[in-house]
Amino acid sequence: KKAESNGYVPSNPCSGNLLKGFNNEEMSDVAFEVGGEVESAANRRKRAKTTATTFHAFHAILRLNAPSLADMCRPGDEAAVPINGVEPEVFKMLLYFCYGGKVSEDELEANAKAIIEAADRFEVINLKLQAEAVLTEQTEVTVDNMLDNLLYANSKNLALFQEKIMDFVAENGSKLLGNVSFDDVPSNLISDILTAFAQGKSLLVE
Repeated sequence: KKAESNGYVPSNPCSGNLLKGFNNEEMSDVAFEVGGEVESAANRRKRAKTTATTFHAFHAILRLNAPSLADMCRPGDEAAVPINGVEPEVFKMLLYFCYGGKVSEDELEANAKAIIEAADRFEVINLKLQAEAVLTEQTEVTVDNMLDNLLYANSKNLALFQEKIMDFVAENGSKLLGNVSFDDVPSNLISDILTAFAQGKSLLVE
């Protein structure tokens, strides 16, 4: 009979130790300056200066978890790499995820599209998929927003979100006809839309 152990058996501390290095300047070899330049909505040629936030990271961790971000710098670079088009808070979530941290459901819900944009840009695939799942769950597809959502899903390769939209097309084909213009829809999507329409008709026949 196997002897029972009364002692506490510790778990692998690797993930916890990695998180200790999150945004730790002493344990990092690259830096990013996020924000500091935001496009003006009124005139995209003009840019407004805002306060930038500096983040520190270890290049090897980025190479494994955010390849495109790692490509933007080299270990030991003295100057911080400027990152524009991403809110500092969103970049912080992305970097935290790269170190093995968990982005909360509330944070995903509040920043789904912004996280998808950043995760897609820097190739943090699993974070992108998590944000997509939340976006898919929280988005109510309607006749009015169907096309915009479909074009967005297609542009970011969001298969799960696109599947939900196509299900809506199949179920509401008659409402869409005459109310939605598909003139500017890419040809690859037209085929999917026609298939969804056909599936919807076959369900009505059955």
